[in-house]
Formats: sequence, structure tokens, C-alpha cells
Amino acid sequence: MNHYQNIAEYFIYIRNNHNVHICLKDFTGFIPINKELDEAVQQFLGHTNPFCMYIKSSIDRYGVCLSLIKKIRDKSIQTKDVSFGMCHAGLCEYLIPIWYDDLLLGSINAGFFVTDEEKAEKRVINCCRHDPGHLDEDEALRLYHAHISPATMNVAELLVNMRLIAEYLGNSYRYFKDAHDDATLKNVSLHMKSTEDSIVAHSIEYIRRNYNKKLNASDVARFCHCSVSQLSHVFKTRVGVSLNTYVNKIRLEISKTYLLESDKSINEIAALVGYYDPNYFSRVFGQLMDISPTEFRRRFKDDI
Repeated sequence: MNHYQNIAEYFIYIRNNHNVHICLKDFTGFIPINKELDEAVQQFLGHTNPFCMYIKSSIDRYGVCLSLIKKIRDKSIQTKDVSFGMCHAGLCEYLIPIWYDDLLLGSINAGFFVTDEEKAEKRVINCCRHDPGHLDEDEALRLYHAHISPATMNVAELLVNMRLIAEYLGNSYRYFKDAHDDATLKNVSLHMKSTEDSIVAHSIEYIRRNYNKKLNASDVARFCHCSVSQLSHVFKTRVGVSLNTYVNKIRLEISKTYLLESDKSINEIAALVGYYDPNYFSRVFGQLMDISPTEFRRRFKDDI
């Protein structure tokens, strides 16, 4: 496991055990130039908890979220250090800048902290009133209270760890910066206008949530507020495989758990992971795994 994957595992740990959600903001495009780093942190390139996803289902609010990237960058340049703030949707987080010498590469956004619930609720309601045809105040507040909980991790400890990770990422850039486009460094605002990171993070999250349903590129693109062609290009470039191949891989990884840990039939497992034709499921499984699902179960279930 590479060091970047260790960082990702830590982010997952504090999210699952301490209610601390991590989002990486890339101001210069430094993440995609290293494949190992990009693969490790793709799921953290956008806020993807259910409350955020609901608010960003409004293209108006989604646009506001993207516009905040420049404000976060400007604030990090101004403070030179850790800062704290509340976003337009009522979520509070710490901003830990990632520096390489005098170049601000990005930031680690660590949240969400419930500091002023009344103020936060007002911002949630205000978000909904900007798009009343799409966002419902009661549903937004329900999701907020269901998924935004006070962090249980000591803030001082969290910030020490985030500073160390930010320093490590900044030092890492020293070793692969030669692959960076000089034009990007001269005009970092170009990257902030891009929605690539958001498309990657949100498409992966959408697939993770809906792998067991009928999925097509237009559904994913609509969720990410982009065209199918843009989605396909960004996904293949950043993730390394086509959208369809990625969906199949997710489904098959989950199907392997069913095969090894349950007595469900192949037909039942196929339906559980989104394949309504068991023959097609078996064919895809064989193509990607070089073994049939029946043989996979026979060969490895006893080991489990």
C-alpha cells in the first residue's frame, strides 16, 4: 500500500469513527499529475455526504459550491495558516493549506463542526429558498440533522495530523512537479474554473450508492451537472477506465462477497448487484475475473 493510500485510509477512519469529513481542494491541478495520489484521494475531491449531495442536486447551489473554491484559496493565501468558517449551506470546517515553498497547491478541508446550529439551520433554509422548485426545506433539515453530527475527535489532535498530511503532500510535490504544466502554475485560476474534481468525486459516489440499480451514463452525468461526453472524457482520463468498466468492477467486487459469505444462488446475487440477466452477469464476471462465479465460489469459499 502506498503512502497516499495510507492517508486515504486515515481519512476514512476519522470519518467513520469521529464524524470528521475530509475534502481536498486542488487549486493548481497538482493531484492528477501523480497517478498514485490521484487514485488514492479521488473519493475526497468533493463533499459527498447525503446532506451535501441533496443541496448540490440543485444546479444553482452546485454552482455556489464551485464558486467557493476561489474564496477558500484567497483566504488561505491571506491567512497563510489554518482558518475556520461556515459555508453557504451551514457546514463548518477547518481549512488547512497545502504549500510547496511559496506556492499554494490546495487545501485540506476538515469538518463538519456544529458550532452554531441556529445559524446553520438558517443557511440551510436560505439555500432551499434560492431553489424552491428543487430543494425542500423540511427534507434538507432532516438530512442535515441525520448526517451532520458534532465531531468526536479532539480538535488540537486533528489539526496536528492535518498539518502533517498537508506538509507531506507539499513535500511530495517536490518530486513530481517537473511533470506539471508551467502554464497552469502561471494562472492557477484556470484550474479552479474546472469541474473535473467534482465530476470525479460525485460520479464515484453516485455509482457507489446506485450500483444495484439500472445505471447509464446520462443518469450519472445529470447528477454531476455535466454532459455525457464531458463525464466520459473526465472519468476515463482521471480514473483510468471507462464508466461502464468501473460500474462492472464495483458490482463484481460486491458480488464476490456474496459468493463467499452467503448461500444465495448466482441468479439472486446477479440481481442484488444490478444485473437483471444472470447470464450476462456470469459473462462479465468471467471476462474481468478470468473465472466463472460458480468456479470462484467453489475454489475460494472453503478458504473463507
